[in-house]
Amino acid sequence: MQEDVFPAAEKILSDVENIFKKDIDLTSFEIIPVEDNQNKSPVLHDNNSLGLASWCIRPLFCYVYNRLFDLRLNQCRREHSTVISKWLLGALLLNPDILTFWNMRRQFIRNGKLDPMEELRFVNIVLYYKAKCFEAFSYRRWILKLLLFKNQDAIHKIELLFRNEIQISSMAANRYSNNCHAWNHRKYIISMFETVCISVFGSLLDKEWEESTSWCNSHVSDYSGYDYRQFLLKRLLLRKRRYDQTKICSNVLEKRRDIIIKFVQNALHDYNNVFLHTNSYENILNLLHGVNFTKYSEVTFEQTLINLSYWVEDCIINTKLLQTFSGHETLWYHRRFLVSSLLALNNSYTNFFLYKIENLNSTVATTNISKSLLEIALKMQNKDLIDVAKRISFIKPYCAR
Repeated sequence: MQEDVFPAAEKILSDVENIFKKDIDLTSFEIIPVEDNQNKSPVLHDNNSLGLASWCIRPLFCYVYNRLFDLRLNQCRREHSTVISKWLLGALLLNPDILTFWNMRRQFIRNGKLDPMEELRFVNIVLYYKAKCFEAFSYRRWILKLLLFKNQDAIHKIELLFRNEIQISSMAANRYSNNCHAWNHRKYIISMFETVCISVFGSLLDKEWEESTSWCNSHVSDYSGYDYRQFLLKRLLLRKRRYDQTKICSNVLEKRRDIIIKFVQNALHDYNNVFLHTNSYENILNLLHGVNFTKYSEVTFEQTLINLSYWVEDCIINTKLLQTFSGHETLWYHRRFLVSSLLALNNSYTNFFLYKIENLNSTVATTNISKSLLEIALKMQNKDLIDVAKRISFIKPYCAR
C-alpha cells in the first residue's frame, strides 16, 4: 500500500468528525490495540469516549500528512475548507506535535472557518491523549487571547474560561507525571486571572494553595508540581490587602499567627516569648525577622504576617514529608528553595517591613540575618532532618551545602 493511498481514510475521518460534532460531552481519545481490521469499522465510540483501532493509525496518518503537505506545496487541487479541516483534525488527533498543522487551524480561525470555543473542546481531547504536548497548550493560549479580546467586558465569561483552563491543566498533570507544560500553562492562567479578574483573585489563590498542598502530599517526586507551588508561594508572600477590604478578619489573623507560633515552638523545643502572643503584629514580625526599628507607618503588618504564615506552613508540610520520604530529591530541592526564600524575606523585611518582588529574587544577607528567630528555628529543623536522612542512608546534595 502506498503511503498516500488508503481507501478507507475519508470514511474514517468523516466518522471521527461526526462524533466530535454530535457528542458535545466527549472527554477522551485512545488508540485501541487491534491486530487487523476484521472487516469492522476502526472508529469506536462509547460513553463519551472515542477510540481508533491501532491497525489504521499508520496508514491514516500517512494519508492526511501527505494530503496536507501536498496542499501547502500547491501540488494538489484546491480543496474546500471543510475537507482541509477534517484532514487537520485527523492529523492533530494522531500527532499533535506538528506546528505547521496548528498554524493552519489558526488561519482557519482568523478566517472565521472554525469556532474558537469548539477548538478549545477539540484541544481538550488532544491533551487527554497526549497530555505533555507543548504545541497544544500554546494553541490554547493563542485562542484564549482572541476570546479575551472579544469579551473584554464580559468578566464572568472570562472567569469561566480561566477556571476551565485550570481544570484542563489538572487533567494533563494527572495523566503525565512531571508535566512541565501543564504546570506552566496553569501559571499563565493564574497570571492572567490576576490581571483580568482581580476581584476574585484572592479567593482563587487560596484555593490553588490548598489544591497544591494536596497534590504535593501525594506526588512527592513531581518537580513540576513543586515548581508551581513555589510560584504560588511567591504570589502569596507579595499579596496586598485589596483596595475594597477595610479590615482583615480576626479569625484569619489568629489562625495564621498560630501557625507561626507552633512552628517556632516545635523547632526550638517549646520556645516561648511574650511578643509571640501579643496583638502587636509589628512586634511579632520584628522578633521573627530579628530587627528592632520604629514603626513604618505605611506598612500593614497584619497582611505581612498572613503572607509570612504561608512560608511557615510550607516549611511545616515539607518537614513532615521529609520525615516520611527523606529519599526523594524533589523534597530536598524544595527545602533549599524555602531556605533561600527566608534569606530574601529577612532582607526585604529589614529594609521595607514588607516583602517586595525585587528582594524575593535576591538572597543577599544583611547584618541582622543572624538574629532572625525564623532562621534559628529553620536551622534546628534542618539539622534534625539531615540526621534522620543520614541514619537511613540517604545522603543528599542538600546535606553538603
